[in-house]
Amino acid sequence: MISTGTGWSDGESKPRMPLGRSEPEEDAVMIVRFDDSLVALARVVAAELGDDVLHSGVALRDTAGRLAFFAAKPLELEVVERVSDSLRLQLGAYARDDRVLAGCDDIGARRVLDDPSSVIVDANGYRIRLLDRRLVGADWLLAPAEPSPPPPRFVFASIKGGVGRSTALAVAAADLAYRGRRVLVIDLDLEAPGLGPMLLDDRALPEFGTLDALVENGLSGLDHSFLNDLIAPSALAGGHGRLDVMPALGRRALAHPSDVLAKIARAYAEDVGPDGQVMSFRGQVVDLIQRFSDPTKYDAILVDARAGLHESTAASFLGLGAEVLLFGLDEPQTLQGFKALFAHLACFVNVDGPSPEWLWRLTIVQGKAPLESERREAFMDRCRDIATEVGLTPRGVAASSDPLPAEPFGDVPWDDAISDEQVFADQDKGLVAAVQVLDDQNYRGFDPFTRRDLLSEKIYSATFGSLLELIQASLSADTVPSAAHDTESPDAV
Repeated sequence: MISTGTGWSDGESKPRMPLGRSEPEEDAVMIVRFDDSLVALARVVAAELGDDVLHSGVALRDTAGRLAFFAAKPLELEVVERVSDSLRLQLGAYARDDRVLAGCDDIGARRVLDDPSSVIVDANGYRIRLLDRRLVGADWLLAPAEPSPPPPRFVFASIKGGVGRSTALAVAAADLAYRGRRVLVIDLDLEAPGLGPMLLDDRALPEFGTLDALVENGLSGLDHSFLNDLIAPSALAGGHGRLDVMPALGRRALAHPSDVLAKIARAYAEDVGPDGQVMSFRGQVVDLIQRFSDPTKYDAILVDARAGLHESTAASFLGLGAEVLLFGLDEPQTLQGFKALFAHLACFVNVDGPSPEWLWRLTIVQGKAPLESERREAFMDRCRDIATEVGLTPRGVAASSDPLPAEPFGDVPWDDAISDEQVFADQDKGLVAAVQVLDDQNYRGFDPFTRRDLLSEKIYSATFGSLLELIQASLSADTVPSAAHDTESPDAV
């Protein structure tokens, strides 16, 4: 007979346990998975020490994922030993080896309790402050940056590729240049660069690209000569405004293609200065873009972020103080990615307060959108539902899609019985704004050097109109275009 590993042969029936008795586990070891671990810790702390201790303390997750809890008050030795036994039993492999529970007076506890990088998360109904130590992905733990000073920045982001993000950025940049604006485009999609060949011909490429800048900044440094060799003007500006491009790959990278992967492997590394100060990838990106953020030279900076939830995406998404345009398609892959992203962003939202300012700078852009408005609104409804489910919309803030009345504002009846709080409360809805880029076969495989007619305003406005209007409205009112053109652009830029 062949053993099945259970102690019973294939031809034998395993005896049934008597009614009312559960079958014993083989090794009595509880198997805990990553998704269950924080909930298990919160449940034990709340039951053994109380909700107040849970809410005031900090859960520490190390780089391997193991957990420990630091209470904000002193704990008796007997309490520590008893609760530690419970935590080890419930957490299994996810309990820290050295200690799983500490009071505020214990060695190292105060440093954990006072660490400003902790965030409040929801663990299956338990609100708990988490300090998450990561080998990679630490930039996602930093709070969204305050709005940047002029020139305004626009980050084009997406969960996955193929959503029309880079094409939309190229069209937006050309449109702003046509309107007399001075625009800088920066390609931060290091592993799938596209803006360089899209906006610059081979002869116009600069010597270096953003990939080189993120490698050289921690070694040989970025002097004035190097910075000048990072950007090149695009002929697609058509002699109207100005369109400068910082591609991901410059001429050097294309001349030495075997070095590209080696550079990418080092571009995301932290830099350590001569004084020992560590600069994360986010800090390096912020520093690089700040070097070009001169409002006397540029009216807007457009950044193409890497698709997905990689560390480099966090730098653009959270670190630049930008208007973030989040592209996605009406498909399960997009919605699943949005849910993961929104759930993380919810850590920075006070569930009992108003929507944070940075949330107003996040706009969902539906790529390849259908003509039917009902289908477009259905997609946005699904996005709002996800935001509400994961807590991105503060409690009591109900997202509404009711359109404004078509009549002039002066014709709207005024009711003095309604308080100002009621009037303005509906304005605080968090994630509600959405624009669309319509599905247009002409812009698939977009190559403006082959088909320059696609950068004719009368052609692209039908497809990208709502996105372009949003960007124009977001530009600072005191930013005066260097050259204004009220006439229609020529068919060929």
